[in-house]
Parts: sequence; C-alpha cells; structure tokens
Amino acid sequence: MSCKSLYDWVVVLILLNLTIENYYGAEGRNDKVASKEEDIELEKKLKILNKPPVKSIQTKLGDTYDCINIYKQPAFDHPLLRNHKIQMKPNVIQGQQIKKPISNMVFNVVRPKIDGCPSETVPIRRTTKEELVNTKHLSNWIKHRNFVLVLPSAEKVYYGGRAKISIANPRVDPDKFSTSQIWIQNGPVEEINSIEFGWAVHPQLFGDYNARIFGLWTADGFKETGCYNMLCPGFVQVHPEYSFGEQLVAGRYGGNQRAFDFSVHRDPESGNWWFINGKDNARIGYWPKEIFTHLSENASVIGYGGVAGADFGKLTPPMGYGYLPTINSAYTCCMTEMKVVDDRGRYLDFDTSKVHIDRNAKTSCYDLIFSRKYISLGIMMFFGGPGGDCL
Repeated sequence: MSCKSLYDWVVVLILLNLTIENYYGAEGRNDKVASKEEDIELEKKLKILNKPPVKSIQTKLGDTYDCINIYKQPAFDHPLLRNHKIQMKPNVIQGQQIKKPISNMVFNVVRPKIDGCPSETVPIRRTTKEELVNTKHLSNWIKHRNFVLVLPSAEKVYYGGRAKISIANPRVDPDKFSTSQIWIQNGPVEEINSIEFGWAVHPQLFGDYNARIFGLWTADGFKETGCYNMLCPGFVQVHPEYSFGEQLVAGRYGGNQRAFDFSVHRDPESGNWWFINGKDNARIGYWPKEIFTHLSENASVIGYGGVAGADFGKLTPPMGYGYLPTINSAYTCCMTEMKVVDDRGRYLDFDTSKVHIDRNAKTSCYDLIFSRKYISLGIMMFFGGPGGDCL
C-alpha cells in the first residue's frame, strides 16, 4: 500500500468520529423536532443502555457504576450477538513487565478499582442524559481535528497493537478534546472497520477535564455502527473491577512521568479483539468478531499517536503536555515499547525502517519524534504541541 493510500486511510480514521451520531439518529439534529419528543427518545435510549443494576457504586471521583448481570449487559442487544457465548478470558495472554523504573518513567500508575460488584456482574459506567446528548452532537462541533502518528509498514497484516503511553492532562475547553491513542483498522475507505483506544481528556464525552480510558469502534465507517465505550451495543465487558471511563493520574511536567499499558489483540482462537490494560494486564473485555467484517480476520493498519479536536474556526487544544516534543520524557508525552501482534498473539517489534510518519497540521502546532530504539524502552516516540491556529 502506498503512502498516499495510508494517508487516505488515516484521514478517514480521524474523521470516523464525526458521524457517531448516526447510531442515535440524525433526527436529533433537526431543529423542528420538539424538545419533548427528543426527551422521550433520549429516555428510551437511556433505558436500553442503563440496564437494571444488581447494585450501584459511587466512586470517590463521583462516577456511578452499575453492577450489571454479565449475561444481560448492553452488548447483547446487538442483533449479531444475541446467541454469542461470552469468552471469559483470552486464550493468549501476553505481558512483558518493566522490572524496574527506567530514567524518570514510572509505570505503576494507580488506578481506582470499582469495588463491590457481586459475582457474575460487571461494572458499567452509567450514561447520563447530558452525555448522551453530547455524544449525539459530537459531529456538529468537531469539524477540525489534528493528528500526528506513526504507522508501521502497510505491507503486512497485523493482529493487534500495544504501547505504554505516558499520561498527561492537557487543558481543554468544554467543546474540545485531546487524546493519546492507538488505532487498529482494516477495509476499504467507505466501509472501514476500526478500533481506537487509549486515554482522552474529553469533557463532552466524560463530563469532566480528567484523562480517562476510552475505546471506540465501527464496522462500517460509522454509517450505522459504532460508538465510544459502551454507548451502544458491541463491546463485551468481563472484568469485575475495571471498565471504560477510569480516571488516570497524570505525570508532572518536568518530573516523574506516569505511563499506562494499553493493548488490543485478536485472540487467535476466538477471533475476538481483547482490550487489555495496566501493568497487571487487566482483561477488560473484547469487541466480538461477529460485529466486524474486515476486522474479523486481521488488521492492515496500526497507528500510534495523538489527536486534538475543536469546532471549525476555533483554536485547537494542546496535545500531550502542550509543548513541542523533545527527546526527554520529563517534558514530552511519549509512547514506549511500541509493538504489533502476530497471528499467534505474540507482541513483536515492527520494522522501524519502513515506518510512515504522518501529520495534518503545522509542525508549530503539533509534532512527533520517532526513536527506533531507546535504551531498554524499545521502539518509542515523543509527541505533542500547544495547538492553536493550525491550518
């Protein structure tokens, strides 16, 4: 695949989120629709998403998680998953641990557990009406997205990707967002299959300004399928203590950094795409093989980088720590131990001589530095920037 083709794929990937409201109905954007009718429709969708809980838990951070019967979670409202048998754990579990802190990188990120869900239930972050409205209208105000990313060779097929991503907490306005993430995708542009995951500061999605774990998927370029986290049927949650929306504690600019391990790999036996994160390799859950077409077998593109978005005509927000990258993790958001997954579920280094680096903004706004190898941190990259007027 040519670099131009890769660029086309990335542009589509960055634009995928812009049509997420399709799941919720385009009629919600019609000014002629009475607010009462909209409210009734929202309530119906909230009842579908927020299943009757066995128990509800309020975290110290103010989030409400409902303990839902694992066999009655929202995923099984998907028409292709009504006869799906839950896979409780992946057949292949990889995980190389950092044996000791290196330089000023700290990998033991404290993550708040969701304690107290009864047996055979899973914690699912409760969706509020405000969040549902915000998500429905994302494409109305995010028309200007900037990205920087690294793409391994397009001449191979992949079965997942992984990296340790340092945690920052860029300051964003209410109608803007900033992420550090990995992309996995396959298929032609018009019906692309995609999984995105990492951390995001996304007030419209999470209702606050904290860095939180997110996942995003589509099976048709977001024409009819896909959503963030569990805002539509698809993702199957299995972990009893962790879920999407977890808040991550950021590192300190100029001091010790905190990094979090993110990975998604295709289980070689079931074909499901497992989302695994943290140094304890928490198996959060998976996107089932059945909901995909082109990702049902493998991926053709893996990407690593950051995205920053704002409404068209507005200044774009910071990415990472908000400064242009240097080869110093104390002052720059970075990814370390960047790996791809083979057909046996093994994490492997990729060919750094065939890497494609891409960006769609001024280098004075956002940039990246790709390092082929750095001490024992493996393949890594440094990225970020202040944002602003980036056209």
